[in-house]
This record gives sequence, structure tokens and C-alpha cells, in this order.
Amino acid sequence: MNDCSPASSKGLASESAPLSPDSCVLDNAEMETILSSQTPRTIRAGETIFVQGEAISGMLCIAEGTVAIHRSHNKGQSSLLRLRDSGSTLGLDALFGSGIHTTSAVALTNCTVIEIEPSKLCNLTSSSPELFRKLMAQLAFALQDSDEARVNSVHLQVRARLAALLLALRDRHGKVDESGNLRIKLPLSRRDMASAIGTRPESLSRAIRALENDDVAQFSGKHVLVQDLDDLLDEVESP
Repeated sequence: MNDCSPASSKGLASESAPLSPDSCVLDNAEMETILSSQTPRTIRAGETIFVQGEAISGMLCIAEGTVAIHRSHNKGQSSLLRLRDSGSTLGLDALFGSGIHTTSAVALTNCTVIEIEPSKLCNLTSSSPELFRKLMAQLAFALQDSDEARVNSVHLQVRARLAALLLALRDRHGKVDESGNLRIKLPLSRRDMASAIGTRPESLSRAIRALENDDVAQFSGKHVLVQDLDDLLDEVESP
């Protein structure tokens, strides 16, 4: 694709505050700009958005909903790599790379997505250095997440990896009730949770029982109750 970098350096890291994973999510104004140039598409929960190996036709923005990113490997099996929520983008790695999707995307909830053709994306990023910066930050943080997952799979026990997953889900899928308890509604099946933390479903089940036995978290179907957030943090931070 053509060079989509902004003509000016305004808005780049050297002249702006560093971005975090939360602050690189597209805000309402940026989503409105994108919506004004494209027609949104509704994806039902369970539907595939794109498939690994397909040629990419443009960048996708998630206006609403949660999407699971999978990668297929030997013997037809697949691993859950990450989740993406509203304000996130899909396909940037393929768009700026080989032009072929290296992963598959499946809607976990009803989603609204907007597809932006490469030429229109160039126009948008050329006129908005901050948008370009956020898109590049999303790519960078995705790489950091991948590196962190590899490290965790080697150095953290399964229950610690499960606690880290719950902490990652709390911002978008959790809320604090009137009693001060954290309640998380899991967007994932148990099999996908096991895949996300690099373990087998049986090992995940043992980790869940261990957290329940130690009163760190209680699981009921796709609902998780955490009475003391510090206990969950200690699972990840303890040596």
C-alpha cells in the first residue's frame, strides 16, 4: 500500500505524552470520522469476520462488541491469541505486512464493524497524525502482548496466568457491585480460556478449583465473583 504516514511529525511520541494500551483505543470523535466515510456492518455473535489465509481488503474498526483472534496450526487446531473490543482495529498487521490474514477473527458478541479500504485509510491518517499514532501504537502493544504471553507461559503457574487473564478482562467485561465485589462476565468459553493462557482445559479446571478453594475468585458458568481485588493481584505478583 502507499505511504500512509502523516506529512507532519505532529502528534508523534517525541511531541506527545506516551500512549498506553487504553489510550490508543480510538475515541468517539475518531470513530465518528471513520463512520462518516464508511457504512458499518453488523456481525452476529459466532460469525467469522475473516479467515486465516485470506487476502486482506482493508482495516476493520470495531465500533461495538468483542472479537476473538485465533491462529490455526497443526492438525486443524487453533489457539486464541487475544480479544479485541470496541475502539480496536483488526488486520493492521496484514495490511502493513504480507497482505494476507495470519489469523482468523470471530465475533464473540453482536458486533458493529467498519471496513476501511487502504486508500481511504491513507487519506485519514495523512490528515490526522494522532489517528496514525494510535494505529501504530495498537500494532506495538499487540507485539508486546505476544511477548508477555510467551514469558508468562514459561514463568507463571497456570493459576497465575488465569488470574492475569481475569485482570485483563475486568476493564471491558467487569463491574463493581454495591458491595464492592468485582463481577466479571466472561466472553469466552472454558476451552478458549485455556487456549488464551496456553494450557489444557483440564489444567484450567484445576486452576479454577484452586482459586475457589483459596477464596480468590468464585466461578459460576460465565460469571466470576472476586471479593478482594488484591488477592487476584497477588496471584500474578507473587514470586
